[in-house]
Amino acid sequence: MKRGWIALLASLFIALGATVWEFWRAVPFLVMIAMEPAGWGCDEGPVTDQSATNRRGDVVEEYIRACTGFGTVVDHSIVLRLRGDEKTTTLVEHDRLYYEYPKFHWINDDALSIDLGKVDSIGSTVHKVGPIRITYTYTIVDTGWW
Repeated sequence: MKRGWIALLASLFIALGATVWEFWRAVPFLVMIAMEPAGWGCDEGPVTDQSATNRRGDVVEEYIRACTGFGTVVDHSIVLRLRGDEKTTTLVEHDRLYYEYPKFHWINDDALSIDLGKVDSIGSTVHKVGPIRITYTYTIVDTGWW
């Protein structure tokens, strides 16, 4: 019985060594991919038809980032760019929204309402950027995946 276990472990060890020996050429490639923070690269930018501007010139818009590597990862978010500022502030990260969402409504120059509709999940939300107060409306729905 003991010899059987020893023979099995020896066989597995030899098989592991043969696999490593055969695929050793792929190790630098895998290390290169693992060290590349964005995999093969990312495309990012605003979704052109989902934005709103207040009278002061502050812009809120939906933003998307798609990165490829060992698959494709798509991040959706809503960003706010204050007038005269080149930097954008991420207000919320969310999963893919349903058709015609998000909806942006500037109540006045210092108050913004964002309707996300039905979502599976959202990240943390920012409720104030500079003088602008931000409110969110959404419904969490169950996708049935789990």
